[in-house]
Amino acid sequence: MTLAVSAVSFALLARAGGDAFTALRDNPQISERTIEQLRSVYGLDKPVATRYFRWLTSLATGDLGESIHFRLPVGDLVLSRLYYTSLLGGTAVFMAWFVAAVLSYFGVRASSRNFDRIIEFVILMTASTPRIALALFALALFVATSQSSLQIRSGSFASFIISSFILAAPLIALFTAQANSGLRSAMGEDYVKLARSKGLSEPAVIAKHASRPALNPLLTLFGLSLGGIIGGAVIVETILGWQGIGDLTVTAVRVRDVPLVMGIVVVSTIAVWAGNFVGELLQMANDSRLRAEALS
Repeated sequence: MTLAVSAVSFALLARAGGDAFTALRDNPQISERTIEQLRSVYGLDKPVATRYFRWLTSLATGDLGESIHFRLPVGDLVLSRLYYTSLLGGTAVFMAWFVAAVLSYFGVRASSRNFDRIIEFVILMTASTPRIALALFALALFVATSQSSLQIRSGSFASFIISSFILAAPLIALFTAQANSGLRSAMGEDYVKLARSKGLSEPAVIAKHASRPALNPLLTLFGLSLGGIIGGAVIVETILGWQGIGDLTVTAVRVRDVPLVMGIVVVSTIAVWAGNFVGELLQMANDSRLRAEALS
């Protein structure tokens, strides 16, 4: 899969036209000969197929090349930025799961139409509000507080929490809808009724018996949501100035740094695949039937 994604990405970059040194032609102090020499040094004068084969050969040895713009090893640069995006994304997933768990739990306990309306409102608002609108609102908030004692600086803890919430917004809708539906469905099962007949308290029934079957779909959504987190990070990080892989992607595309773009594509693809794999492991840990199927 990584090979197919890298081939398509490389072809699209080549079709876009230009390269990292195209902008130098606007500088009258730099000659065409100098530009061509630079292109030759980085192999940009070679056919697309030749460049891709060379890049693929280097990738097979674990070398992602050097960033033309930053003059740093691509692997080190991408991994350092991926760490900051992972912090942001991990916090966003935790927020989404926490909100979904709390709302679903109290929704089942309350069995109230008014509380159901609250859940529906939360799902509607978080699903229908684009991340870019939330990010622009947060940016306006940062500017509005810049001259006050409540100043929110880019990179601060407050900025981190706000950025994580913006990244979490669509996940809150997705996880809450699934958790609420799954938990309500589980509460009507025979094993839950049996647990009640044994005299267990309602919180114990929900925590020990109803929550586990309702958890599996959420673990599936966790794996599927990782691609959306990385995509959303491009918007959130660019607008709010968080130095993660999303911000790096925008810079790499803007300056046409092909080695860096390809490094981001490869690392992001592997990260999404690893996240889905972790999600499957968590499902097996939660459901003994899946463990039995995997071992059979």
